[in-house]
Amino acid sequence: MRSGRRTAVDVVSEALDGVAHWDPLLHFIDTLDADGALQRARSVDLGLPLAGVPVLIKARTPAGSPIVTRLIAAGAIPIGTSTRARPDAVSQTFGWNGSEYTRNPWDLSRSSGGSSAGAAAAVAAGVVPLATGGDSAGSLRIPASFCGVVGLKGTAGRVPRADGRSLAGLTIGGFIGTSLEDVALATSLVSGPDRLDPGALPHWPVPALAGSGAWRVAYRSSLGLIESDPAVDAVVRGSLAVPDIGVQEVDLDWLPVDSAWLTLRDLDAGLAVEPSALQAAVRVRSHNSTALADLFSSVDALVTPTTPRVAHGYDQHEQNIVVGDLCWGFNITGHPAVSVPVGLLDGLPVGAQVVAPHGREDIALAVAARITRSLPLPG
Repeated sequence: MRSGRRTAVDVVSEALDGVAHWDPLLHFIDTLDADGALQRARSVDLGLPLAGVPVLIKARTPAGSPIVTRLIAAGAIPIGTSTRARPDAVSQTFGWNGSEYTRNPWDLSRSSGGSSAGAAAAVAAGVVPLATGGDSAGSLRIPASFCGVVGLKGTAGRVPRADGRSLAGLTIGGFIGTSLEDVALATSLVSGPDRLDPGALPHWPVPALAGSGAWRVAYRSSLGLIESDPAVDAVVRGSLAVPDIGVQEVDLDWLPVDSAWLTLRDLDAGLAVEPSALQAAVRVRSHNSTALADLFSSVDALVTPTTPRVAHGYDQHEQNIVVGDLCWGFNITGHPAVSVPVGLLDGLPVGAQVVAPHGREDIALAVAARITRSLPLPG
């Protein structure tokens, strides 16, 4: 576009054509604003960093949210909203457009994950290069893993929120995208305090992902009661057998987080919480945060599978399927974590999660850049 060979209208029109082709199969659109997107594309300032880039916004994101207003200010063109889980869903790892469940472009019998379900499906299908999401228990990382794309949950407070910092601080806004570079740039552009969230972290500059030097990582295939599928474990372990990555055996004194997360979720939702349950949740947060501080005194990053299994069936929405066991602990502690594709298992993507110290998304992204694998287009 900047060279003049293509226009923003051309690029946005291609994205809308992609919606017309893929959405009847994948059901990732919640609402579509084709006319508004084309109108904005006609007048976009090509000097802006995301000029003419078509994006999807996660359904029910307030229009005035900093993640939306700052994307638009950077030149991005929202073409609509993407599906998320049904409000009354038994499990959140599904998307719903009001009549159909969102499908995975790698296998139409599988879910694309959740709750940022439509975002991952649309990015994986090549409709848009970026889509927004929110992550309170893995809702950026899980769908990214299921669909073979990138999902970044920054440090708690990295992306300002429309209603400010929540009581428990579980939910972090962020992006699902085709590449680490894209999600890093978008996160940088929307970072920094806002009048709606003056307590957000300072602006985060885009880090350099390339560079020399070795990285010390710890690897864990499980952090709770759910063991990873041995085949998934093998794929993720294999991704670490690359230059500049040294895997160290390090103990992690980790407490189970399921009860603590449920208590903190209720607190964020304004529900009544027993003081004893809240005290127990705070103890888990403090204990695990200290355990991670001790871990990061001897390694640079922690790597796990993002999910213990590959994508489950889209028609299992009435089952209480837990796939966030490796993710939600880092919402409680607030650490940055990124999911990247590292291979295929029986034709379905496998994701690896890289976790780094508070404020060190640059480390998580640098390690992730060394282990990520380019996957073929699905379908």
